[in-house]
Amino acid sequence: MGEHLVPVLLITANVGSVFENRGGLEERWIRETLSTITRLKPKFVALHFQESGGKESGEESLQNVKEFVRIFLGQSQVKEKFDRARAWFDQDYHVQERYTALGCIYLISKSLEDVSLWDFEDCTFKRIIAEEISIGSLTDVPFLEKEKFPLDFFPKFKWSRKGFMRTRWKINKCVFDLLNIHLFHDASNLVSIEMTPSEYTKNRKRALDHVLDRLHHSCLPMAPHVLFGDFNFRLDNKRVVESLCAGLPQQHIRKDGESSTSKIIFRDRKKADKVFLTLEPRIFKFHDESIFRYHNGKKFSKYNREFDAFQDRLFEYNISFIPSYPFSENVKETTVYGDSRCPSWCDRIFLSHCWKALIVERKSLPVVYDMIGKQTCMGDHKPIFLFFKMNSSGDTVNQAGRVQNGGPLEIVEYLTSV
Repeated sequence: MGEHLVPVLLITANVGSVFENRGGLEERWIRETLSTITRLKPKFVALHFQESGGKESGEESLQNVKEFVRIFLGQSQVKEKFDRARAWFDQDYHVQERYTALGCIYLISKSLEDVSLWDFEDCTFKRIIAEEISIGSLTDVPFLEKEKFPLDFFPKFKWSRKGFMRTRWKINKCVFDLLNIHLFHDASNLVSIEMTPSEYTKNRKRALDHVLDRLHHSCLPMAPHVLFGDFNFRLDNKRVVESLCAGLPQQHIRKDGESSTSKIIFRDRKKADKVFLTLEPRIFKFHDESIFRYHNGKKFSKYNREFDAFQDRLFEYNISFIPSYPFSENVKETTVYGDSRCPSWCDRIFLSHCWKALIVERKSLPVVYDMIGKQTCMGDHKPIFLFFKMNSSGDTVNQAGRVQNGGPLEIVEYLTSV
């Protein structure tokens, strides 16, 4: 099995704030990410980016993305280990109905020979050679599918750059799909605490259901798939606030002439001047943000429930890292959370269940699901990665259908026999 055992590294990163603070953050981001790649020694690397170019769109963001890709692919750690690369970044900001700001970089090791990409126009796999970069409009790139979520998925919000991107790969005999995804954020902390689940949670579920249904009803045969990106999954904020501030006096503040609350302040029972929590639409300021980092946020894992609705179709390795968002963008505050939102595990990596038979895991070959830049400022999101060894010797397209219909045991039996 040795020659078919492929070390795979998947990384997801929302880089909006990195592009807005290019003076210091970009260099740190590249250094920490390449350090992870060098340490783990993968033969196949997939990086998925959200908000590439920054949180604002325009010609400057387009040029910044081009420069970022040039610098990243030009690093000696990349050139020495990888002889093939693909970089595709959607910067088609002129066309609102298509623009997602999603991007991806794929690196293939010099020692990995049999690697192909699916051409969605010619409906065939094509061998990967050399380097290919496309930044701007991706309509002429036949090796990916890209979709912005329809306008009706934004019932109360601006039609923002949320969507997904799909590529299909073949390494040796193993065929699999990689999906980059960016779901909707919580627009207002005050709305997010009104009910459980919040209306934002419901809309994210609807969007992810849409993506999974698209996969299921695709004209292509079903294959193992990995979805990694910024899902914007949040803690159950209503219950978090109830837990943190149980029994504390509340002060509801309204702006002049408005009937709805614009700010909620929770104060100490005995010391009225001591504020425990301040809530505004874009402020979540707790008196001690370190509570979310204690024991990797274990105290709050019971409120991390958005993924529960998808466990029949996807699985996730155990989370052993602190919430990935929202960190301070001050380069001197490497581990401190910002005060815009309740810290949450927004950046995630989910796999279809048939991957369990493809990933070789034992004591000498552990799967690693972790965070990049734990002691470095990486912007408001810390990148999250999954590293594993993949058995690339199985016919995964045919077997994925058997998993769908007959359960995962059949693919296990098949792969252990080849």
